[in-house]
Amino acid sequence: MKLNAAWYLFLATLFIYGCSKGEELYDISGTITFKGKAIPKGLIFFDPDPTSATPGTQGFANIENGKFDTSIKGKGRGIRGGKYNIRIGGFDGKEGPEAPFGKFLFPEHQLTKDLPPKKQTFDHDIK
Repeated sequence: MKLNAAWYLFLATLFIYGCSKGEELYDISGTITFKGKAIPKGLIFFDPDPTSATPGTQGFANIENGKFDTSIKGKGRGIRGGKYNIRIGGFDGKEGPEAPFGKFLFPEHQLTKDLPPKKQTFDHDIK
């Protein structure tokens, strides 16, 4: 009887330890430009591609003066690696009452890219 209780305690400890680690995320930073000029304000999203079974949740970052970094606390989240649908929104940065980032510079830009499971940079120019 004592062996069974000890075994269950051991399994419960492994379960709790495994759940507490969370998923390992890798940060991405880089520069986003529109026609060669830095985007004043924007957002970039890294959505796991459902057709490729890429694991994990959405990565994201704010873009400020053309630069983004998923490691900035409260303004970003990294990725696990795999095939991602990347969505970029760019704004003029002139805040208004109902436009905290300003007016759109272009319709949401989308592309798909394989991103390795490591810290990396991603630079992109929207034509």
